Amino acid sequence: MNKIFGYELRRLLWNKLFFGMLLVTLGYGWLTLTGFVIRGIAHTAPFSPWSFGYYLSQTLPLICLGELFFLAFFFSKEEYLLRPLIQATPVKQRQYIALRCAAVLTATTILCLCIVALAIRFYVSLFGWMNYGELILPALLTLVPPVIFCLGVGLMLSHMNRVLIYLLMAAVVLLSVLPVPSAASFSLSGFFSQTPLALDTLDPAFHVPGQILTSRILITLFGGSIMIVATNGRGDRRR
Repeated sequence: MNKIFGYELRRLLWNKLFFGMLLVTLGYGWLTLTGFVIRGIAHTAPFSPWSFGYYLSQTLPLICLGELFFLAFFFSKEEYLLRPLIQATPVKQRQYIALRCAAVLTATTILCLCIVALAIRFYVSLFGWMNYGELILPALLTLVPPVIFCLGVGLMLSHMNRVLIYLLMAAVVLLSVLPVPSAASFSLSGFFSQTPLALDTLDPAFHVPGQILTSRILITLFGGSIMIVATNGRGDRRR
């Protein structure tokens, strides 16, 4: 099982698709850091959890698009032609799907870590700031729920028709740019850029309202449940 997982992960990481998404995401992240975050978001310090969360919210759509592209790679027409060979192996179909799902999640996690590392490098080099612990909560709040959601829903749609994954990509972009209440926001961009302005203090301490926390937990649970159902499914019902 470990060998199969390592093989599938290498296929993703040593792929021009992964390097392309990594370069595009890092490039956009750098533009966000130098164009917006360096001035501080909502009158907060550039290295505050609020500014850092805003930075992650701006790169999140590209991270989710990369994750969905990774899924589309595993469910391409070329991969479908290899399905008889996969079914001939002693590994059960649900286990193989789970391994591929784990490979996509690992590749996406690496993408997220690179984005976080870029911000930390930016903070250290310009401000000498090294209080990394303050960044953990906004990172988990911003990245984990959408990544799990897109993985679960994308996996389910891939069993129906691969084209639906691209529709989900369009939905991710729309959900990230449409003006919606903070509790229903996909990227939490409005939460990080507007909440500090509504508080009385300058550069307030980071806190998460209950409705935001509840919505992120629900998104995570929904995506995780869909992923389990899709992994235990009988495979593709289309092409």
